[in-house]
Amino acid sequence: MNTELIEFSGCFARNPGEIEAASLVFLGLPDGSQSSYLRGCENGPSAIRKALDGRSYNSTTELGVDLAGRIADLGDVTLGATFDETAERFRDATTSILKSKRTPFLVGGDHAVTVPAVLGFEAFPTEIHVVQIDAHPDLYPEYEGSRSSHACTGARLLEMNHVSSLTQIGIRTLTEEQEKIGKQHEDRLTILPAREVTRDSIRRIQEALAGKPVYITLDLDGLDPAYAPGVSHPVPGGLTSRQVLDFLQQATFDLVGMDLVELNVEQDLRSLTAILGGHLLQEAMGRKLAHSA
Repeated sequence: MNTELIEFSGCFARNPGEIEAASLVFLGLPDGSQSSYLRGCENGPSAIRKALDGRSYNSTTELGVDLAGRIADLGDVTLGATFDETAERFRDATTSILKSKRTPFLVGGDHAVTVPAVLGFEAFPTEIHVVQIDAHPDLYPEYEGSRSSHACTGARLLEMNHVSSLTQIGIRTLTEEQEKIGKQHEDRLTILPAREVTRDSIRRIQEALAGKPVYITLDLDGLDPAYAPGVSHPVPGGLTSRQVLDFLQQATFDLVGMDLVELNVEQDLRSLTAILGGHLLQEAMGRKLAHSA
């Protein structure tokens, strides 16, 4: 019996020809230095890679797209001596993927890694729309004296001229300070609280984004802790795994990139959150290939 671990359901390309031909890229952004509470997110990329073992999972998505050998794993970006240096490397890596005409699927790391990743989309030929699935709006102008904190990601995205809109889904921690920032950008910001997530509200978002280039940033604490216990900031009352899967599978937009962040390996139970994160990535990748066919 072959006991070799087949990482990420056997989706990764193994030979040079497959790697060169793969239009989807898996890249780790293993930095957790901007977390405001617990550490552990820096180990997210390696945990996601190993969570889906090909001996017990398979490379075919729920919608029937076989991803076997169709994803190039580019490893992890090496961190710099400071976060600013690390962020520059993350931005450059994203830009390089886009210039190679591939679609980046990035794995953090805390949510601060999203900022340089989206900055890399300045190299994209058009403005993009960002969808953020999250318990937190991350709209603090600065947090504990830092503008780079993972609590400021939404605020930084709204400062980018190439981000046409930001749609946040699953929010349930909006403070007065963050609400003020949100109102300053109400022409570009849509917030859908978790308590208002229904099939109709999601359908309206899909219709508004239909055909548009969309980057998804998926913070795993956007899901209820019952589904994703392995996060630094669990907030009850979140989305179900089925709701998020449905959103990804029913996408009417052009998925131009995605990141998955805030997996805290130290808080996970039996790798359940890592397995969920891998499955969400797999379904998003399958949807991208189905749209591109």
